[in-house]
Amino acid sequence: MPAKRMFTPCACFSFIILVPLSLTACAVADSASASHECRLPAMRGNVSLVPSCVYHQEMVITASHTTVDCRGAVLDGNNEKSFGIFINSEGKPMSGVTIRNCKVRNYTHSGIRVTSDIAANKLSSDHEENYRRTPTGITLDNVEVSGSGRVGIYFDDYVTHSTLKNSVVRDSNMSGIYLEHSSRNNNIVNNQIINNGHEGFGKGKREGLAVDSSAYNLIEGNRFESNGAGGVFLYKNCGEHFSTGKSVIRWQHSDHNVIRNNTFINEPVGIWLASRQNRDLSGFDCGDKPRDGSGKYFADYADNNVVEGNRFDGDGVKVRDEGRGNKY
Repeated sequence: MPAKRMFTPCACFSFIILVPLSLTACAVADSASASHECRLPAMRGNVSLVPSCVYHQEMVITASHTTVDCRGAVLDGNNEKSFGIFINSEGKPMSGVTIRNCKVRNYTHSGIRVTSDIAANKLSSDHEENYRRTPTGITLDNVEVSGSGRVGIYFDDYVTHSTLKNSVVRDSNMSGIYLEHSSRNNNIVNNQIINNGHEGFGKGKREGLAVDSSAYNLIEGNRFESNGAGGVFLYKNCGEHFSTGKSVIRWQHSDHNVIRNNTFINEPVGIWLASRQNRDLSGFDCGDKPRDGSGKYFADYADNNVVEGNRFDGDGVKVRDEGRGNKY
């Protein structure tokens, strides 16, 4: 007796009519299966992702003591979603979050943002209270962030004692990494910051690492290459966009930072201390008082920083210092 022929659910019953239908059914099933498998789980405790997955979601973390190991998985925003990884204390104390081995690409704002999500006009006049309500002790290890519409990795105001290490940040439209006002004691160590800041939304090119009124940080062992305006710029923001009510006057300066043993390749300016000291800021809607009658120039502060052991390759300016008391 001849053996019976067995058909799988997606087998072809007709060469003329049913083949296209069956193939479509197979594709839908495969797509549904893949979609089901590549959904982010709850972000609490110890979380591991599927290495082969591409997740088209935003990863939101609001709980302390959360560790996420992407194991090489990709988060892809398709240039539609705002943030790849959003670490948000929601105005409450938060600490002990670790993110590792993630590839984050094509988000319209930032690949990774660490924030309290407290609006500028809701911040307390008590700085210590703001620190208490903002993430601290956050670690980003071996992450790759690329194609961000704005800043690649953003450490928001009042973030402290956090670390970005062993990572790559490249091809962001604005700065690759941003240390926002009142942040301090953060570490940017052993990273590659490449080809960021070539489209600044009409405000000119940007630097690989922006240190905006942020103090006591360690910037060590990084490679800065071919960023739009330069490598590391330290400055005190003049309170730009002040009339919108969404900005604050900076009380902390970009002081007491250590910039050590980094490599700068093909940068227009490697390191610029007080980078806005002599820049025309008349179009920035500053909240600070101008130092001249025309309203173009504002006092900038990046003082008592240490710059040592850095290597510079290329024809650009190595170090430009417009601050005070900086040591080489």
